[in-house]
Amino acid sequence: MNNFKLFQLKYRIFLRKSILNKLLSFFSPSNKFMIILSQNLDKHIVAYYKNKEIHEVHNSKQLYSVSKSF
Repeated sequence: MNNFKLFQLKYRIFLRKSILNKLLSFFSPSNKFMIILSQNLDKHIVAYYKNKEIHEVHNSKQLYSVSKSF
């Protein structure tokens, strides 16, 4: 489940980033719509890295407990 959530967030980041890059050729970066879109992209990037960190910490604890039991 966690891998799927990371994949979804990565896909959403990719979509928003490509939309933002294409729209920046037409609008100025100080446009209100562009600011909202970039803040939304930042929100998804933060969520992606938080979930990725939680997933990596969880996996490292499992590996440590398995190696310690031998």
